[in-house]
Amino acid sequence: MKNKFLVLVAIVATVMFTSCKPKLSEETKKGIADFKNDWTAMSGSLAAWGDTLNANISKCDAAHKMMGESMGDTAKMKKEAKAKCKETIAACNANMDKLHAMQKTFSDYKTGIDTTTTSFTDFSAKVDKGEVTEEQAKTAMDGYRKTLDDAKAKMGEWDGALKAIMADEMKNHEECMAVCMPKKADAKGGDKKAGDKKAGKPMKK
Repeated sequence: MKNKFLVLVAIVATVMFTSCKPKLSEETKKGIADFKNDWTAMSGSLAAWGDTLNANISKCDAAHKMMGESMGDTAKMKKEAKAKCKETIAACNANMDKLHAMQKTFSDYKTGIDTTTTSFTDFSAKVDKGEVTEEQAKTAMDGYRKTLDDAKAKMGEWDGALKAIMADEMKNHEECMAVCMPKKADAKGGDKKAGDKKAGKPMKK
């Protein structure tokens, strides 16, 4: 009789504990699951964009080093060429400042996103354990969705700015190479003319 009483108490306690657990609607549970996929995709895209930014900075650094080595002593250049080189170098330096500022802003923002990822993971665990009410879930998800939308908007904004900077960089590089460095086409043309002269053919003026 005593054992039956203990079993009955255990059953009642289990029912009471279960009934006290917050119950989320299926719609809310699905919304959280769908959000998890969207957040994971966004985090992956954000990390990939950061890699793209770093790669473009390295690309510009390498191009500037190459052009500096190829350009040689700018003091020997004509006045117009020297002025153009100075202009393009200043533009490149300004763009590099923008890229490094963007890199710092991105790094700080990415740290915040990583913190939010940890927060959402903890929240999801509580949802799975039945420790979150419908109202708590709505409040939390409103905040997480706002952060997700903000991250997508920032990526779009940063990507547009990055593409504009890199387009300007390519333009600067082309102008610098055209004015500040010996043209390979001219060098090849000179070799051809020298060959014509050696063969006894008259050089065109």
